[in-house]
Amino acid sequence: MKTSVSSGMKLRRPESSALLARRPGGETFFNQAGALNADNGKDAIMQLGALISAASQNQLVFKTPDEIEKSNVTVATSRELVKAAYSDRTGPRWMETAAAIGAELSETSDREGFMRRLFIRGEVAQGAQPRVRLRWKNVTAIVASSASQNQAVFARDKYFYPPEFYVTGNVRIEEREIQQGSGDLLEDAYFNTMEQIMVKEDKIWKTQADASVNLLNPLQVLAGGMTPASLVAMRTTITRWGIPAQMMVMASDLWNDIIGNAAAFGNLFDPVTQFEIIQTGYLGTLLGMGIITDAFRYPQLKVLNSGEVYILGAPEQHGVYTDRGPVASEPRDSFNDGVPARGWFFYELLSMTLVNARLVVKGLRS
Repeated sequence: MKTSVSSGMKLRRPESSALLARRPGGETFFNQAGALNADNGKDAIMQLGALISAASQNQLVFKTPDEIEKSNVTVATSRELVKAAYSDRTGPRWMETAAAIGAELSETSDREGFMRRLFIRGEVAQGAQPRVRLRWKNVTAIVASSASQNQAVFARDKYFYPPEFYVTGNVRIEEREIQQGSGDLLEDAYFNTMEQIMVKEDKIWKTQADASVNLLNPLQVLAGGMTPASLVAMRTTITRWGIPAQMMVMASDLWNDIIGNAAAFGNLFDPVTQFEIIQTGYLGTLLGMGIITDAFRYPQLKVLNSGEVYILGAPEQHGVYTDRGPVASEPRDSFNDGVPARGWFFYELLSMTLVNARLVVKGLRS
């Protein structure tokens, strides 16, 4: 279990909104309606590549100006809010602060998290065990038995009963930070929590996808980079099972391969143009597959390694997760350990099942 004691580490990028940023030549990336300024698929590839490059160099942030202004207000007031809550040891303020962090984290995970977008959410009743209905019998599923372990299971029956496990986060704020006023304490606490909860969910999904490699579908080595031909070959690896390939999860550096062959990829690419969709990491469709990337995440929140790409089936065919509600929290402190710090223990109870290994193909640039 990880304990994160905030220590002034800066997680935020410079507050320059991508919505207002200008591309080479002076024109903004997005027009006044929030749509990408691109004439065609090839142009969209180039503009998205420039945005990815700027984000990787910490030159802009994927927030609207209103979101940045709200964040600036938080910067100016969060120290006093945290200080008042910190001193309210027997009152509700400390718990209210934790509830606000947990609520924002749940909203962000649903909007931007890989696992929660690639799997469908299954319902689980109080007092019942999670139950996953399998669309196919005699398939190999990858089941998370804990936050750090997965196992391949050959499922013969119509229903499967995955185990539940905890994903936890431990966050502390030191008295010294409050008194010195270092940074935006609430935002730092939020990002530390997101690193331990949302990113952990996504890493569990990734380890499940990696565990499926070579069970049924071999690893696709992208010699010389990703090309339209290699992408078609990966897609065919899934469709040969009679199952449509619907999603594509790719590391940001592979966009350079697409830029390098923009003329060919441009005819296959249907871009998303609205800023509020692009900022979630959804870039459009390529060969009919939706593209998701972690290119616009803060560096500490990325989960993909360089050169990795995954082709997946539709969420209802790819996997199922269950939870017992939003992220819960309990106040904790480190005084018994000789550290004047208070914070929260965040936790959630999940099950995660990648239901069919046939629906995952991984590519890796050599």
